[in-house]
Amino acid sequence: MIIQLQESNEKLLVRSLVSTEEVEFDVLMRRLREVAPSSVVQIMDGRNILGYDHVLFAVLNALNARRNKRMICEDLALEILVYASAQRQIKNSLKMLGVRRDSKHLAVVALSENRSELERLDGAIGEVEKLGPDTSFPNSWNKERLNSVKKAFKISDAEIEATRMRGLSEREVLEKLVIERMALLSISV
Repeated sequence: MIIQLQESNEKLLVRSLVSTEEVEFDVLMRRLREVAPSSVVQIMDGRNILGYDHVLFAVLNALNARRNKRMICEDLALEILVYASAQRQIKNSLKMLGVRRDSKHLAVVALSENRSELERLDGAIGEVEKLGPDTSFPNSWNKERLNSVKKAFKISDAEIEATRMRGLSEREVLEKLVIERMALLSISV
């Protein structure tokens, strides 16, 4: 999905992928950067990504930090990862959301002012062997995955219950709490 960000002149591409074999992160990143040299590209382990809003708010916070010259990292792609993980330390962000060889679910995020470059990138992603679209992953939740996210973001059951609003699922409550942590990170920089 490619959308125009209202806050800037940039377009955002977000893709959720599933890998059938070990992920060679460096090879994949090199290939994507060749296709889209003027785009900012980040690939994250999707295991702890709660959905589209989680990614969108990470991107918006990173762009806001760049605009206000308050970035934690010098690289916008890393800044997106830092905000998505709600961690101040890059090494902790990489530990939480960095792609490992055994990563099965990936979230690809790309920013560019050039829509056609993002479209080429989207096409190139679809051509990568052993990677396929994963339309169900951002919305597929089970107790094990929820517990993994709670542990990664240090969210207690008591915090979930205190935040729960009528009609919201546990996944939606978790996403709101993670977005809150991202917002707190942005004001603490």
